[in-house]
Amino acid sequence: MFAYVEVCHVKMRVSWMIGAVVLVVTAALVHAGPLNDEQEPSGGSKTLHAIRNFFSPVTSYFSSVPSKTPSDIADDVKGSVADVRDWAKDNEAIQTLQGALNPVRNWIKEKADVVKDQTFSDMYESVKTSVRDLDQRFGTWMEDKIAK
Repeated sequence: MFAYVEVCHVKMRVSWMIGAVVLVVTAALVHAGPLNDEQEPSGGSKTLHAIRNFFSPVTSYFSSVPSKTPSDIADDVKGSVADVRDWAKDNEAIQTLQGALNPVRNWIKEKADVVKDQTFSDMYESVKTSVRDLDQRFGTWMEDKIAK
């Protein structure tokens, strides 16, 4: 059971990492547009101005939502996802990250394949045996360190 929980935990971490990468990529695409120098206020907060400029494509899109159909919105999402996918496919950093994640993905698949046909009783016994072996090794190591 511990192995199953470990696999689920790793899957959840990978899912969060993928979500974070998608968020960063989306933010980079939104931020990629040039800043409109005409709108820069002569006074006030430069930070607020930068934040407004950063989110202006999003707010512009949402202001057009009332005139769109659900089909239009779905098409917009499909187009955006395709653009991000194409951008990620050509981005060296993303490709390096995916290459680095391949061993993790393979490890997760191997662990999932091992536990998918095991009963909870078998998983429990396996974890219990592993913990007992770990306890024996750690206890022996501690005794050796104390004896020195």
